[in-house]
Amino acid sequence: MSVFTQRVRARLAAVAAGVAAVALTASVASAGKLADVFTSGELAGLKMGPIGPALANTVASTYPVASASSGVTYVYNPKLEAFERQAGVLGPIIGERAETIGQGQINIGVSYSAVDFSTINGDSLGNLVNQPSVGGRVVSFPVPGGVTLKDGRFTTFLPVEVQANIDVQADIGTPSITYGITPDLDVNLSLPLIQTYLNVKVNETVPDPRLPQFMLRDCNPNGPADDPNTCKPNEIRPTMINHQAADRATGFGDLLLRLKYTILRDKPLDLAAGLGVSFPSGDPDNFQGTGNYQVQPALVVSKIIAERFEPLLNLGVNINADNVDRSSFHWAVGGTAAVYGPLTAAAVFLGRNEFNAQTDSVSEPFFFQINRNDYYDFSFGMRCLFAETGVISANVIVPLNRDGLRADYIPTLEAEYAFTGPWNR
Repeated sequence: MSVFTQRVRARLAAVAAGVAAVALTASVASAGKLADVFTSGELAGLKMGPIGPALANTVASTYPVASASSGVTYVYNPKLEAFERQAGVLGPIIGERAETIGQGQINIGVSYSAVDFSTINGDSLGNLVNQPSVGGRVVSFPVPGGVTLKDGRFTTFLPVEVQANIDVQADIGTPSITYGITPDLDVNLSLPLIQTYLNVKVNETVPDPRLPQFMLRDCNPNGPADDPNTCKPNEIRPTMINHQAADRATGFGDLLLRLKYTILRDKPLDLAAGLGVSFPSGDPDNFQGTGNYQVQPALVVSKIIAERFEPLLNLGVNINADNVDRSSFHWAVGGTAAVYGPLTAAAVFLGRNEFNAQTDSVSEPFFFQINRNDYYDFSFGMRCLFAETGVISANVIVPLNRDGLRADYIPTLEAEYAFTGPWNR
C-alpha cells in the first residue's frame, strides 16, 4: 500500500470518527438492550439515539391482545344439577362479548402472534432517509482540520445523507386463564412471553448529494503528481460508509388482569362492564412492555341471535396511570357468525384514538417524529370447536390506515379448552 493511499484512508477515518467508527463491510453488534442498538457499535455517533427510547415507548402498545371472553360458555341446568355448554356461536378472537363463562368454569388458552413492523407514519422502515436539515440546521458532523470544497470554499463540517433500514420484529406467546367467579363475573389473567428482534442497517453518504453546495472534488487517487486531477495528500473524497447493528431479547411482557361483569341479559341486549389492569412487568427498552401501569374500564354490548349470529360493540378507555395525557380511547364493532357445523367466523373493526403522543417527541427528528395517532384496523378470523369444549382459532389483523408504527398484517393462532372445576362436579 502506497504512503499516499495510507494518508487518504487515515483522513477518511478522521472524518467518519465524528459520526461513527468506519466500517467498509457490515457486521453485527450486540447491545445490552434493544434500544441501545442505535447507540452501540458502528451506529454510535450517528445521532440515532433518540429513536431507541421512542420505539421503546410505542412498540409494545401496538401488540394485539386476544379476547378474554371464553369461546365456550356454561349455564347451570337445575334439572340435571350440572353445568352444560351453551349452544350458539363461539366468542370473538379479538374483542369482547358480554356473556361470561359460568360460575366455577375454567378456560385455559394460549395464543401466538407474529408482529413485523413495516412503516412509521406511512414511511417504510426499510427505506428511511434523514432530512437534509432540521430547524434550519444542516444535518452534519465536524471535519477535523477542515476541507476545501469543489468550488474552492473551505468548511469545517460536511452534511451527511443517512439511509436507514430498521427491522423490528416480535414473536408473542401468551398463556391465559379465565375463571368464572360467579354466574355474572369472570376474571382473566394473561402474561405474554415475547422475543423481540432489532436490526439496523445504515448507508451513510458524505457529503449529502442533496446539497450540491457542499460537493467535494472527485479526484484520481492513482494519477501522476503533476496532474491537477490527482488527489492531493490527505484530500477527502466523496464516500459511502455502511453500518449495521442488531440484537435479540426474550422476556415477559406486561401482565394483564381483566374482570368482566354481566349487568343485563336479554333486556333486550346483553350488557357487561369490564375492567383491565396492566402491570409493567415487561422491559420497555427491549420492546416488551409499556413501562406504565394502565387501567382499562370498558362497556361491552352483544346479543346472540338465533344461535347463529352475535354482533358486539366495545367502548373503553386505556388510562395511563403514570401519565393520563397519554391515555387512549378504544373501540371495537363487529360480530361472529356460525358458518357451518363447528366453524365460526369473526369479523371486527378496531379503533384506537390517542389523547396525545404515547412518548416524548424525538429530540432530533432526522427520520421521523412521534405524533398523536389514530389507529384503525380490521380483524378477521375463523374458530373451530373440537372435543366438545376445545376451540382453535386463526386470525389476522390488517391496518386500515398508516398512522404510527404499523405492520402490514398481524397473524394470530390460538387454542383454548374450557372445563368445569372439580369443586363444581
